[in-house]
Amino acid sequence: MIKICISGFTSTGKTTLGESVSLRLGIPHINNSYKDIVGNGDALINLQRNVDKKFAQKFDSNVLKQAKKGDCVVTTWLSPWLVKDATVRIWLDSDMEERIKRTAKREKITKAMARSYIMEKDRTNMRNFKRDYGIDITDHSIFDAVINSSRMSVDEITAIISIMALSKDKRNAR
Repeated sequence: MIKICISGFTSTGKTTLGESVSLRLGIPHINNSYKDIVGNGDALINLQRNVDKKFAQKFDSNVLKQAKKGDCVVTTWLSPWLVKDATVRIWLDSDMEERIKRTAKREKITKAMARSYIMEKDRTNMRNFKRDYGIDITDHSIFDAVINSSRMSVDEITAIISIMALSKDKRNAR
């Protein structure tokens, strides 16, 4: 079974890469996010600031239920820590200027606003994950690879992740 978990801070390309790897390997993409509930921007930041532990853990348990069904690419912040039988765990890194550019374009906001948004979202998530799970998302020791998404194309990263996952797939059926 192939279970690929991709994580990273805000605007490092988790969803984009998850979709690409999912298409390349023909497996489902699981991308549950608080954005699905409230969208982006201030509403998302407010939800993250005020979310309680029970809500967060229930939300994350739904992701785990989906991941247990079979082959998948999971692109949630905590999936590498929570999906215990992950085949490959990838941390995406990207320089701040690239993250700002991506966020400003997606949200249609200024670069200054994008920087502020990224800083607040990352800080809030780090606090919540530590509080709710005891997870320090700055510790990347569980990852098979750390990939700089500002230095490589989506196709290049997709190829790397796909090769890693297929090489670890015990079935060798692909």
